[in-house]
Amino acid sequence: MAVLLTAEQMRHTKASNAFQIQNPEQVTNKFTITEESKASDTLKLRKQESIDELKDFLKDYDMTSITTNELKKVGRRLYENDVIDGEAFHMFISGLGAFDANGQQSETDVKYNAIALFNEKLEDYLSFLDSRPDVKRSQGIPEYVQGMFAANHAINALAFFVNSSRSDLSIEERA
Repeated sequence: MAVLLTAEQMRHTKASNAFQIQNPEQVTNKFTITEESKASDTLKLRKQESIDELKDFLKDYDMTSITTNELKKVGRRLYENDVIDGEAFHMFISGLGAFDANGQQSETDVKYNAIALFNEKLEDYLSFLDSRPDVKRSQGIPEYVQGMFAANHAINALAFFVNSSRSDLSIEERA
């Protein structure tokens, strides 16, 4: 169970609360991928061998029930294979965004829905930028937002691979 800090408590610590997912059951959104070609293109996979290797790597992961520690492993694999850039990688390794009083990442073994998390983080950040045009024009913000979009595309492509049980990527519903 997470302990939420008040604003007063947060001023005296390095701790930060985890992002609160509003719709933890969300499995589809505007980034949902339902076509094999789009999933392959999103993850820059050109050969069946690459697809099979990725599917084998992902067999123990569920993007709708994953921990930050697991998401770090998945993100690292994508980053090291030049599938995502540093900004998108940041979304994977930051997970829920919780930190303890010493500034160390916490709640890294808590399972959550990464599809919902990534989508809600993006929506919240875009709403924030709409309310603060001065921030929207700041250096690095467009790249950060692009990384958030890329992370959403990647997590949904990964979900497609996880949910397809055959190497040829045809879609099958999970029971």
